[in-house]
Amino acid sequence: MHKTIIISLLSALFLQIPDAGAQSKKDRFLISMYGPPAAKYLNEEQFKVIKDGNIDIIINVGPGVEQDKAGNTKTLDMAQKFGLKVYIYDARVNQSDDQIKAMVNDFKSHPALAGYYVLDEPDTAKLASAIEMQKKVKALDPAKDAYINHLPDWAIDPKENYEHSFLPRYIEGVGKDKLNYLAYDNYPYKRGHRLEKTYFNNLEIIRRVGLKYNVKTSSCLQSFGMGFKGVVELRRPNADEMRMNVYSNLAYGVKNPVWYTYYTQDNLTPNFTMYKCVIDSAGVKTDMYEPFKKLNGEMKQLGKTLINLDAVEVYHTGDSLWLGTTRPPDQFMAKVSDPKAQTILSRFKDKSSGKQYLMVVNRNFNRSQPLTIRLDSSVKKVKEVSKQTGKTVKAPYDAKANTISQTFMPGEGKLFVIN
Repeated sequence: MHKTIIISLLSALFLQIPDAGAQSKKDRFLISMYGPPAAKYLNEEQFKVIKDGNIDIIINVGPGVEQDKAGNTKTLDMAQKFGLKVYIYDARVNQSDDQIKAMVNDFKSHPALAGYYVLDEPDTAKLASAIEMQKKVKALDPAKDAYINHLPDWAIDPKENYEHSFLPRYIEGVGKDKLNYLAYDNYPYKRGHRLEKTYFNNLEIIRRVGLKYNVKTSSCLQSFGMGFKGVVELRRPNADEMRMNVYSNLAYGVKNPVWYTYYTQDNLTPNFTMYKCVIDSAGVKTDMYEPFKKLNGEMKQLGKTLINLDAVEVYHTGDSLWLGTTRPPDQFMAKVSDPKAQTILSRFKDKSSGKQYLMVVNRNFNRSQPLTIRLDSSVKKVKEVSKQTGKTVKAPYDAKANTISQTFMPGEGKLFVIN
């Protein structure tokens, strides 16, 4: 079955479950997740597990989640105890102006409120109404986020150009100053060992549009798999695949990664199967939890720097390139010694100081790669941003040869300060 149909089925089953978005009063790098534990597991033990997993924001949408006033309030209260924030979802957001106002008034003063989940994946026909809905919610509570998550380019009516019409129509319609994030989803890991062919192309489009409008970007990370009638449509990612998903998003400048989904719902329909996610349907950690926790911890540390950087150039190397990717030009600041090595090279620039950064990602999610990166002769000093502390530390840099040499785990990325 075509992926569009599968995702549509999933969205319908989850009351239009999406994949992204979050906000804080400060401009911070925040990590979100969809699908908190079902109502019967809404307790302190489970919320401690969420907090320990280095999550900042819960999007209160998912199977078994109570989404009325009482259910959202209970989630907000529990989140407050653990220093977490919540995007609430309340069906009144789709109703009359009076109902929308009542919804906002019920939640706007809660200290754990990050924002309101408005809509998931509006298509071309629904975009205008989605914009109006988002504007109404934002006008009632300007301090909080009103969140819409978008489809990838392949799911939009081909008569409307995704980059030059659909996304600009959305950003200009809402107003870029009223948007916390430009959010979208495009899950990379399909059946077998396949990678979604539009994965990097969509990251590149979102990067360019975000830079054009000066809007932070948000993207979903895949922490689920699903099948239909016994056929795997999206495979359940392993730790290495999760790592590549994380670092490729960071390399394209994403400022709000959003895991979809956290909690598992068994037997959604007789024909539809969701494979175990980060937490299984009994509230127990799966083998995904430890890499989920570790990767989130790394993102939080790197995010202290990344939140202030723009990904101004992104290139790929290797024998063959993916849709939407290009090789680095001759004058680029970094060259990979092995032309067959599968890498992503991103040049970042600090918005305030103009300082230059380089992120190197092992695009191969099946094996480690020893990489030697030759830098421009003008480079005098290189430091690495630590994934453990967020501080700069000594880098494996040979100043005489102008090279960085390190082994990268499958899918791993590293961020370097270039002086």
